[in-house]
Amino acid sequence: MEIRVLKYFLAVAREGNITRAAEILHITQPTLSRQLMQLEDELGTALFIRGKRKVLLTETGMLLKRRAEEIIDLSKKTELEIGNQTHEVTGEIVLACGITEATKTMGKYIKEFKSLYPQVTFRIRNGNSDFIAEMIDNGLVDIGFALEPINLDKFDFLRMNQPEIWGILMKKDDPLAQKDFIEASDLKHLPLINTSRLETQNQFKEWMGEETYHQLHFVAVSELTTTASMLVSNDMGYAIVIKGSYHDGTDNELCFRPLLPQLTTNSLIIWKKYQSMSFTVSKFIDFLTKKIKEHQ
Repeated sequence: MEIRVLKYFLAVAREGNITRAAEILHITQPTLSRQLMQLEDELGTALFIRGKRKVLLTETGMLLKRRAEEIIDLSKKTELEIGNQTHEVTGEIVLACGITEATKTMGKYIKEFKSLYPQVTFRIRNGNSDFIAEMIDNGLVDIGFALEPINLDKFDFLRMNQPEIWGILMKKDDPLAQKDFIEASDLKHLPLINTSRLETQNQFKEWMGEETYHQLHFVAVSELTTTASMLVSNDMGYAIVIKGSYHDGTDNELCFRPLLPQLTTNSLIIWKKYQSMSFTVSKFIDFLTKKIKEHQ
């Protein structure tokens, strides 16, 4: 079995669609189908259950998927170890992130990496976790800083060692700002600005209680906390946000109060599985892995 063919197999297993996998791999669909059939002939077993629009792994296919992932990971590690003496760390790394506590940590990591490799430049794109995952999946971003919950089937990831705390953003002169924590009962009948991510809405719904949640009054939905903070500044309502995620450019007129009981999530560093990446991006991932292990 060739490494190249195993990568083809994993791309189809990940996408569940041969045409989509062929587009990502930049080969024709007939070529990819032929390679898969040759792999099945070589192994003497079916690897896929082929439907009209989707292909699923057989039991043998699931076993091969696990082994292929191990083989490719080992291959990448070996290439990096051998190439470390000859490659230069230069070029551009494209990152995507929202605004969270993890973003502040990311800034420190970038500065430290730049001090080690001054010829590297970073390009930053901003959006919520759904946007970040889509950009990485489409090959437009190398690495993303995203919030759980998120579907990780297509991504490798590192879990950062700091919780992201949910709470309510409001005006400092609001009576609710006198409280140290915000409870579910405080939010009834208030004009609320919700996060746009369905996964996060479900987290908040579980915290609130589904029956009470459906009684809440949502006046707006915002993809970015920076936009939500402007709505709060203009007396639109109270925003559901992550601590440290808003930029108060209105003379410090806003404040954050955490939820009680506490609602938290984790930040992840994600990148696409089985994706060919530059030596510089691989080096940065190794650097991030080391930094996170140091702080465990």
